[in-house]
Amino acid sequence: MAEQEQQVDTQENDEIVRIEMDYFKKETGSEKKAQEMLGKLAVTVKEEGAKLVHLGNVLFLVMVRDKGAVEIHTIGNEAQPRMLADDFKKLADYLKNIGVKTAYTYTPDNRYGRLAQMTGLPVKTFKIEVEGKPMTAYVMEF
Repeated sequence: MAEQEQQVDTQENDEIVRIEMDYFKKETGSEKKAQEMLGKLAVTVKEEGAKLVHLGNVLFLVMVRDKGAVEIHTIGNEAQPRMLADDFKKLADYLKNIGVKTAYTYTPDNRYGRLAQMTGLPVKTFKIEVEGKPMTAYVMEF
């Protein structure tokens, strides 16, 4: 039984690394830069206590920012927006179950507004600046 569990853990880990590398290669256009981003992500998870939540073909990087508040970033790509919306709904259920009261993310990509609508979740949007760049923040309160 323990051998089967270890095999499942190894397969899950391999899948997570594949999703990360595929995403980072697409974002950076370079294997070397993708490896660097993978290393930075590992440091974030290890040193900042962030957590990767694997749903579908997506990883959600969940970082605690305050008591009951988390910042979320998406790593990976779903084939269809509806699948990603479903992944977000599952993530919201998970976050509620662990006692999160507020979750937020931000992006310069306006497509996430439509995605937020597709989830059916109570998402508020705000215009913000992050490192001098205009972004839209998406906030859910549970």
